[in-house]
Amino acid sequence: MNRSLACLTLALTALLAVVRISDAQPAPFDMSGERPPEPPAPPRLVFPDLSRPPVPQDRTSAPQRHAPAPSDAAPRPAADAREQDRSRRYLVPASDLALAGEYDRRSWSIYLTEEQAASPAKLNLQYQNAIVVAPEASLLTVSINEHEIVRQRISSPNGPNRLAFDVPPNVLHPGGNLVEFRATQRHRTDCDIRSTYDLWTNVDPSQTYLEFTGIPAPAPSVTEAVRAVGGDANGNTEFQFLVPAAGQAGRTKSLLRLAQGLSLLSGMPNQLFSFNSDRLGALGPGKFGVIIGTVAELQPVFPALPPSAGSAATAALVKDPNSDEQVLLLTGPSWNAIDAAVETIVAPTDRPPEIRRDVMATQRWAAPDAPLLFGGERLSFSQLGLRTTEFSGRRFRTSFNIAVPSDFYASAYGEANLLIDAAFAANVRPGSHLDVYVNGNVATNLPITSDNGGLFRHLPIRMTLRHFKPGLNSVSLEAILLTDEDDVCIPGSTASTEPRFALFDSSEFNMPQYARIGRNPSLEALSGTAFPYSRRTDPIMLWMDRFDANTLTATSTFLSRLAFVGGHPITVEPVASPGAIGNRDALFAGSISQIPSTVLSQVNIAPESVATWRAAGAPVQNEDTMATFEKWRTQVRGSIWRDQIARFQEWLNRNFNISLSSFQLLPQPEQIFHPSSNDTFILAQGQSTNGNGSWTVISARTPEELRQGAEALTRQQNWQQVTGRITTYEGKIQKVASLSASRFTFVQTVSPSLGNYRLIAANWLSNNILFYSLALVALAVFLGLSTAALLSSFGRSR
Repeated sequence: MNRSLACLTLALTALLAVVRISDAQPAPFDMSGERPPEPPAPPRLVFPDLSRPPVPQDRTSAPQRHAPAPSDAAPRPAADAREQDRSRRYLVPASDLALAGEYDRRSWSIYLTEEQAASPAKLNLQYQNAIVVAPEASLLTVSINEHEIVRQRISSPNGPNRLAFDVPPNVLHPGGNLVEFRATQRHRTDCDIRSTYDLWTNVDPSQTYLEFTGIPAPAPSVTEAVRAVGGDANGNTEFQFLVPAAGQAGRTKSLLRLAQGLSLLSGMPNQLFSFNSDRLGALGPGKFGVIIGTVAELQPVFPALPPSAGSAATAALVKDPNSDEQVLLLTGPSWNAIDAAVETIVAPTDRPPEIRRDVMATQRWAAPDAPLLFGGERLSFSQLGLRTTEFSGRRFRTSFNIAVPSDFYASAYGEANLLIDAAFAANVRPGSHLDVYVNGNVATNLPITSDNGGLFRHLPIRMTLRHFKPGLNSVSLEAILLTDEDDVCIPGSTASTEPRFALFDSSEFNMPQYARIGRNPSLEALSGTAFPYSRRTDPIMLWMDRFDANTLTATSTFLSRLAFVGGHPITVEPVASPGAIGNRDALFAGSISQIPSTVLSQVNIAPESVATWRAAGAPVQNEDTMATFEKWRTQVRGSIWRDQIARFQEWLNRNFNISLSSFQLLPQPEQIFHPSSNDTFILAQGQSTNGNGSWTVISARTPEELRQGAEALTRQQNWQQVTGRITTYEGKIQKVASLSASRFTFVQTVSPSLGNYRLIAANWLSNNILFYSLALVALAVFLGLSTAALLSSFGRSR
C-alpha cells in the first residue's frame, strides 16, 4: 500500500514539472503558416444567405483574436431590415419564372433612376431545376443590357441554389435596362422528344433581385419615382393611397384619374391599388405611397406638410415619417387645387383617341414592345426581338409578340405568312416538322421531307388568322428534330453541341389586310385595347354601389388596367343613380345585390341571381365517376345514332371549325347566365337599352370578393383569358372561364370603303355558311335566267 502511494505521488510530481516546463517554453511549432493558402473565391460568385444578416463563423481551429470582425458580418439590428429592403430591386415581373424545354429565353426591361444606375450593385439569384437536367450540358445565362452577368451550370436538383454576382461598372444605366434569362437544358439519359418536356428550371422571384450598395438617393422627380417602382417579391406593383376623404363621392373622379396615370407611368403588368383614410400600409420594394387631400384633411394624419400647401397646389415627393420611404404628396387649400396637381402628373400620359398607336407597351414583362399591326405590315424577326440561334437539341421553341387593334375582324378567313430563313443538318431525318402556335393554339404545321439537310430562304408558312384576337398575341415557332442518333441514344449523346437547326433573324412575319369593324359585346376587345371606351372622347358613366375602400379599390384596379391596355387614361363621370346614365357607355361596379335588375338583364345575367348566388355551394356527394358519366351520356345522346352525330359534329368543329350554328339563318338568342356558387367574380358586357351604348358590369357577392376578384382577374396571366360576353373567376381554384357571344352588333370604327366592306362580308359569310350557300344558289339561278333571257333575245333562232 505504501509502495503504491509513493508511485502515485511520484507520477503527480512529474506531471506538474512537465506543465511548468511547457508554460516556460515558446508556443509549439505551427504548420498553419506553411500550408498553401486557400484558393480565393471567384470574384463574382459567393453563396451568402441574403434573406437575413450574415452571422460570423465560429472557427475554433484558427481564431483571429486580434483581427476586428468585418462590419458586414456583425449582426444587424432589426431596424436595418427596412434599409436592406430599400436597397433591393426585384427583377422578375411575375410570381414565378419557369424556363422549360431544351431552350427557353425571356427578356424584359427594368427602369432605374440615375442614382440606382450609378450605385455598385450585385445580382442575387435563386433557382432549382429538375433532377433529369444534365449539369454538364445545361447552362443558365443572365444578361443585363447584353452584358453577360451569370453563366452558371444548371446543377441544383435537390434544393434551391442561391448565388450572388457583382454587376460590372457601367452596365446599368438610367432608364430602361434590358434583362434576359436564357436556359439551355439537356436530359441526363433520354434522347426522345417526350423527355424534353421534363426539363425545367424555376427561378424564385422573391430571391432574385439587384442589391445596391447603400440606399440609393431619392428619385429627382415624381415621374422618375413612379417609373422606378418596379415589382415586389411576388411580381406585384401596389399603389397605396392615404385619402382621408376617400368615402366622399365627389373625390372619386380625381382618385380614379390619378390611379390611371400612375398605372400608365409605371407600365408594370400586375398593378394593385388600395385606399385607406388614416394611414399607409407597409412600404418597400414594389410598393408606392400616395398621400392626397386638402391641408385641413391631412393635418390630423400627416402633419409634416410643406408651408406652401395652404396657398397653392402641391405635388411633391416627401419622406413618410413612419417608414422613411419616399411618398407622393398631393395637397392644396381645396380639391380644385388638388385636381390641378393631379393633372401635372397625369397629363403627360394623355393621348387623343384619334391618334393611332404604333406599339403596345409590354417591355416591362416582355421586351420589346409589341408592334400594333393594322394590316399590310412586314417585320423581320430582329425587329420582333428574336436573334439568330443555332440549336443542337431535339425540340427548339421561340416566340414573339404582336398586337392587333380592337376592330380586328378576321376570325374565319385570311392567312398570315411566316417567311422562314432556317437550316437543318443532314442527320435530321424526314418526319421532323416545324409547328406554329398562336396564343397556345396550333396554327399550322410544316413537315421536313428532305433527308440530306436543307437551307430555307424565305420559305412561306401560311397560318390562318382564326386564333388571333384584339390586343396582344403571342406567336411561337417550334422545331421537332428527329435523328437516328437519338434512336440509339448512346451515353453522352445528349451533351453533343453539334448544331442541328438554325433560325435566322432575317425571317419575316407578314400580316395581310383584314376586315376592320368593332363588335358589341366583345370582352376580348375590352381586355385587348379597352374598346369601346378607349375610343370615346366623352366621359364614361360610372356607377358604384358604395364608396368604401373595397369598391373603390376594385374600380380603380379595373379602370387602371383598361387605361393601360388602351394607352391613355379613360375619362369617367361618376353618377349617383343608374337612371342618370340613359343609353350612354357605362361601367357598373358593386355587389350583385345592389346592381339594378335592368342592368343585369341587359348583360344577360339572371336578375334572380341576387337571391340564388350563395356564398358557399351545396356539399358534393361522392359518386362513381364512370357511372355518372354513362348516365349523362345516355341522357344527352340517347341513342347510337345521336352518339354518332355528336362525334361527327365534334370532328367537324375540331378539323374545319364548323358547327351547327354555322348553318343557322338567324343567330340563337343569348342564354341567360346563372352564376354558380363557385364563381366569386363576374365581368359581363352588353348593350344599352337602345343598343347604341356599351355597358360593362363588374360584380361579386360581397365588396371583399369584388376587390379580390378585380385584383386577380387584372393580373397579366388571367387578363389574357378574358373573352366572350361574360367572364367569371373562381377564387378557390383560381380559374377563369368565359361564355361566348352568339349575338352582337357591328360598330363602325374606320372610314367606309368598298375594300373594307368586301373583307367584312368575306368574314361574315365564312361564319355563316348557310347564307353563303344560299347566295351561291341565288347567283347561279340568276346567271342561268339571265343567260336564257339573253339567248332568247339575241341568239340564233331555232
